[in-house]
Amino acid sequence: MAATTGTDAAAFSAALDDFLRAVRSARGRLGADAELTLSQLHLLEPLADAPGTLALGQLAAAAGVTAPTATRMLAGLEEAGLVARRREAADRRCVHVHLTAAGRARVERKRERIARRRGELFEALSQGERREAARLLSSLATAVEELR
Repeated sequence: MAATTGTDAAAFSAALDDFLRAVRSARGRLGADAELTLSQLHLLEPLADAPGTLALGQLAAAAGVTAPTATRMLAGLEEAGLVARRREAADRRCVHVHLTAAGRARVERKRERIARRRGELFEALSQGERREAARLLSSLATAVEELR
């Protein structure tokens, strides 16, 4: 695809910058609620959705982080009593992780807060804007995934 120039491209670029700035600001406010950071939530969500424990490697892959990053994050989460880790007796290198009751409660509270915020955003748009936003966001997500 040829590079696009001109007024339309400049307007798109400025609007995208404004949108991304607003998203970063909103993420900062959402992460500052002393419950969980969004990074912690992204790590814990696969555990919340799993029927049992996950191996550390599975958890890291599901959360889209490296195993060393997951290990560092889990240390603090375990200290806070939100997760528990156990080594396999047969292979001490294999670590399984599960959410504690306190961890599950925190994930649910964070998910509820995010759902409320998304609902507020949804309500701020007209019915036509809602449909158009869904279409455009889907198109943008596809385009971003296809970037090389």
